[in-house]
Amino acid sequence: MISIKPTKQAALVATAMAAGFALLMLPAAWALRGRRPVVLDGIETLDDAVAACRRSGLGGWDLVTYAQRLVYRKFTHYSCRNLGDTPAQAFRRGMGYCTQYNLALKQILERLGYDVKAVFSLRVRVADNPDWTMGHTWLRVTLEGETLDVCAGHADNRPGAVNFVPLAPVLRGSRTIFFLTNLGLILFSGFIDWNALISRQFPPAWMFG
Repeated sequence: MISIKPTKQAALVATAMAAGFALLMLPAAWALRGRRPVVLDGIETLDDAVAACRRSGLGGWDLVTYAQRLVYRKFTHYSCRNLGDTPAQAFRRGMGYCTQYNLALKQILERLGYDVKAVFSLRVRVADNPDWTMGHTWLRVTLEGETLDVCAGHADNRPGAVNFVPLAPVLRGSRTIFFLTNLGLILFSGFIDWNALISRQFPPAWMFG
């Protein structure tokens, strides 16, 4: 009988899981083939965004607003098809979902010297679509003793005035939580993508638009 050491066993499991997730994401990767990075006013990467923010000459909450709107404009598509991207990669592509665009904004603001925390709620109600409740990730920025909600998900958002209301407790995010949440979303979206492919239908509009 052949025995497999625990370390090799763990490596085999990890490899099998990685292959499974890659297979789930295959239809999404195929759909995005050939798409080029989005360049907005010469801004392609997070480094470019930080430099643009510094050139603006703004400070305080005005600079937070400027960065938030820059990220909103850079993400030209809401997308659950590039879930394997880091926030920086999603920013460069110009597409992603709330965790990706708001964590990209978090990195920009932190590099500008702000105190930023990522938070999430399992259910929020969006002002322009009150019948649809969903989970959401956003930021809480603290400046001179004042803490305000910040989110790059809507053109009219500004620090302290966002287009959603939490319906469940607001929890502090972490790398582990967001990683596991992302894996869950890959499973969910991958199943929908494969089902649409097999049934020769279009996936729901919320996945990419």
